[in-house]
Amino acid sequence: MKIKRIVVITGNAGKMEEIKTLIGLEAIEFGYQSLDLPEIQSLDIREIGQFKTKMALTHSRLIESYDAVLTDDTALSSDALHGLPGPLIKWFLDRLGQDGLVELIKGKEDGASVSCLISLGIIKTQEIIQFEGAVTGKLVQAKGSYGFGWDPVFMPDGSVLTYGEMGADEKNKISHRALALQKLRDWLIS
Repeated sequence: MKIKRIVVITGNAGKMEEIKTLIGLEAIEFGYQSLDLPEIQSLDIREIGQFKTKMALTHSRLIESYDAVLTDDTALSSDALHGLPGPLIKWFLDRLGQDGLVELIKGKEDGASVSCLISLGIIKTQEIIQFEGAVTGKLVQAKGSYGFGWDPVFMPDGSVLTYGEMGADEKNKISHRALALQKLRDWLIS
C-alpha cells in the first residue's frame, strides 16, 4: 500500500468517521484537520476539488506527518434547473432551505443527481487524484430526519425512501460518497 496516513480536511468529525468506515482499511491511519480553505465558485466539481486540494497541500506544517490529504465535495443537480445548484448546493440550502429547494422545481421535472468528488493530494509529489461517485434520483418533499443537508429531499432511483429516511448502514450501501470512496479504496489497495 502506497499511502499509510491520510489527513481528511473537514471541520466535521462525523464525516471523517464516515470516510474512515467506508474505506474500511485498517492499514490506513486517519486524522483530520479543520482548515478554512478558499473555495472557488464553479459549476465544475472537479475544478473545485482540484483547487481546494491544492490549497490544502500548501499547509505543510499541519500535514507534514501524513502521506496524503483528502478533500470531499458534493453536488446536487436538478434537471428542472438545468443542472443547478450543482456544487453550489450549500449556498442554495443556506438561502432557501430544503423546502425552498423543492419549491423551485414545483410543477417541473423532478429528476436530479447527486455526486461526490473525493480528491486525494499526495504530499510528496503534489499529485492530485480524483474519485467520483454519482447517484440519480429525484427531489421530493422532505421526509426523514437522518443525515444532513439535502438528504431528506433526495430519493435515489429504485428506492421508496429518501436519504433522510435511511439509516447510515442502508445509505452507505448506495450513496454517492460510498461509490466515490469505493473507487479510492480500490486505488489504495491496487
